[in-house]
Amino acid sequence: MKKLVVKSFVAGFIMVLAVLCGFCIKTKAFEFVQGDPFEQPVKMRCTVYLDEGTTASGSQTRNGIIAGRREWLGKVAALYEIDENGNIGDFIGYYEFLDTGAGIDTDGDGLGDSIVNGQSVDVWQPSLNDALQWVADHGDYVYIKIIDGQG
Repeated sequence: MKKLVVKSFVAGFIMVLAVLCGFCIKTKAFEFVQGDPFEQPVKMRCTVYLDEGTTASGSQTRNGIIAGRREWLGKVAALYEIDENGNIGDFIGYYEFLDTGAGIDTDGDGLGDSIVNGQSVDVWQPSLNDALQWVADHGDYVYIKIIDGQG
C-alpha cells in the first residue's frame, strides 16, 4: 500500500511539473535550429523524458538513448554543453537515436512538434531526480552533431 501511495504521489508530481513546464514553454520564446546537425554542431533544445519501456526502435529504454526525428533512428548524437558565451562547451557524451516523440508545441496548435520537425531532442533518464540533475548540469539547450552511423 505504501508503494502505491508513493507511486501515486510521484505520478501526480510529474503531472504537475509537466503542466507547469508546458506553461513556461508556451510563455518562453523557442529558439529554432540554425544549420544542419549532420554538417556541424548546432544549438538545439534538449528536454528529458522518463517513460520506461520499449523505444520506437524496439529496444528497452536505458541510459544513452535519445529521441529525435524518425529519420534519425539508428544514428548517433554527440552532445556538448553551451559555454557562458553561447559557444560549444564541454562534451556531454554520445547518445543513440533509438526513440522518437512529438516534443514541444512550437506553432501554438497545442500539439508537440519540435522533435518531429528536428527542432529538439529528448534524452532518456531513469528517474525524476536524474532528470532534474540533467537540467541542472546541462540546461535546456545543447550543441548536437549527428553522426551518420550505427551506435
